[in-house]
Amino acid sequence: MSVLRQRSWILLIVALGLGGLSCDASSPTDDDDAVGDPCGAEVPDIATTLDVDGVSRRFVLHIPDAYDPHQSYPLIFAWHGLGGDGELAQWYFGIEELAGDDAIIAYPDALPLEAYSGETGWELDPAGYDFRFFDALYDHLQAHLCIQEDRVFSTGHSFGGFMSHSLGCYRGGRFNAIAPVAGGPPYYGPCTHAVAAWITHGTEDDTVLLVQGEQSRDTWLLQNECEPSTAPTQPEPCVAYDGCSRDVHWCQHDGGHEWPDLAAAGIWEFFQSQ
Repeated sequence: MSVLRQRSWILLIVALGLGGLSCDASSPTDDDDAVGDPCGAEVPDIATTLDVDGVSRRFVLHIPDAYDPHQSYPLIFAWHGLGGDGELAQWYFGIEELAGDDAIIAYPDALPLEAYSGETGWELDPAGYDFRFFDALYDHLQAHLCIQEDRVFSTGHSFGGFMSHSLGCYRGGRFNAIAPVAGGPPYYGPCTHAVAAWITHGTEDDTVLLVQGEQSRDTWLLQNECEPSTAPTQPEPCVAYDGCSRDVHWCQHDGGHEWPDLAAAGIWEFFQSQ
């Protein structure tokens, strides 16, 4: 795997003086016990840290301001890239502003990785600790919030794109669709389910090469039994593959390793359509 660095993006944020990130998450509490069915119940204070394998794991949580416990909501997991955290992803992904009161979004924090000089990143092994973190987080949110179980999604940038591909591949029964940005394919064997996939990659990406994005696209074309023909779809320059059991959209843009302008709207519209 290529080194999945966000340094240039982070430095750009600092240079522009845009560091003040907001957080809509509820304050962490020590009470992590679900009380009955969360659909129809009062909104509890939801802990935004979980103990997984004896390690405290943190996430940022966006709950709609107008959250109605009598209404079920789509759930989006959003995974940051190397060296980032959930607050940074919350700011630069831009999906929250589009989703507004129409989705719950969780932005998990990764742990430092020795292989990347202590920078935060994801363990992609489906038997590893970050998949156990996902499982615990999924169960935690299902226990406390009214969630549409058939409308759970994952997106992420760079290392987070790899994580989204891997989760779609090895936890496919829990996801309706994924939307990796500048990520690469899963590496630990065949996928378990057909999952809708919206994939974007820059032709000039020298961090995660275009060929890795193409490999991830081809994984879902095979898994979803797509035909090789395509039709244009929004946003430009995306294409939708024909005959798929689950939709596969490929959005190859002219940029590099950045989160492209087309991503937020394209991802949210794709998730809404699934």
